[in-house]
Amino acid sequence: MKPSSVCLALIAAIIFYANPVRQSQAEGEAPVLAVAEIQYVDTSGEVIDQSADHFRRLRNFEASLRADLTASGKVRNVALDCPANACSVGDIDVGELLGKAQVAGAAYLLISSFHKLSTLVQWAKFDIIDVKTRNVVFNRLVTFRGDNDKAWTNAESFIVGEILDHEER
Repeated sequence: MKPSSVCLALIAAIIFYANPVRQSQAEGEAPVLAVAEIQYVDTSGEVIDQSADHFRRLRNFEASLRADLTASGKVRNVALDCPANACSVGDIDVGELLGKAQVAGAAYLLISSFHKLSTLVQWAKFDIIDVKTRNVVFNRLVTFRGDNDKAWTNAESFIVGEILDHEER
């Protein structure tokens, strides 16, 4: 090999190994999580139609969840390629959502479903699935009282804490 070729090969190797992207991967970047939209079911039988409020709260919950997880520095977020308002487990099969998460570069997929049982009680189920193995690595079933912005904000803060506590283990 000519000396100039050796020199070029050495320069290329130095650039490759000094690349910050490669270094951050070696240092253990935060895992990439795709968050699907939340499915919502209301069987409370309330007389007043609250579907517009629920829709708004769901989207706010999802946005806050993504932002708070990302702000922690422990998780990176990636968007799923889905039509707007049609990307929950109620809209798309879990297998298809996992495929979309994989295409987006996510290592994990968060799916969730809320069920309003009565005027005051809601259940929320959260599962994080490993995209590669398709195993559930985190699941929580939580209840929360109230159907107002404060109750939803408190529920979001709680589940973010649960997810981040799980990530630390």
